[in-house]
Amino acid sequence: RLLRSFVYEQFRPAIFYGGLARDTALLIDALSNDLTHSPLKAKNVLDVGGGPGYFAAEFARVGAHYVGLEPDVSEMSAAGLSGYGAVRGDGAALPFADASFDVVYSSNVAEHIPNWRDMADEMIRVCAPGGLVVLSYT
Repeated sequence: RLLRSFVYEQFRPAIFYGGLARDTALLIDALSNDLTHSPLKAKNVLDVGGGPGYFAAEFARVGAHYVGLEPDVSEMSAAGLSGYGAVRGDGAALPFADASFDVVYSSNVAEHIPNWRDMADEMIRVCAPGGLVVLSYT
């Protein structure tokens, strides 16, 4: 289903990214269960490069407290979503205290920035001990 929806990415992005968000939240929930023996329910999740917020509803659906970080204001408002815990910031200099999140996630961001290793270090810094860091790229 997700692969078939890819044709909509450019002109009806909510169709593609909605499905991607659903699959991602379920995958991260399964990883959390498998690796930390605890589901995402009530966990604090940071999405580094959260974009316009398509992932917020899906992480909320599994009971997570979602914060999306995005450097681009126009990207944050592209889908017309609001109130989803968006924070403007740089993934290579996260504006959060050490160990602030149970899960720190980023997808399809690292390949677009020159300092992805700095972003990875920051993701690890803000993840609580025993938490989960997921960094994926294409």
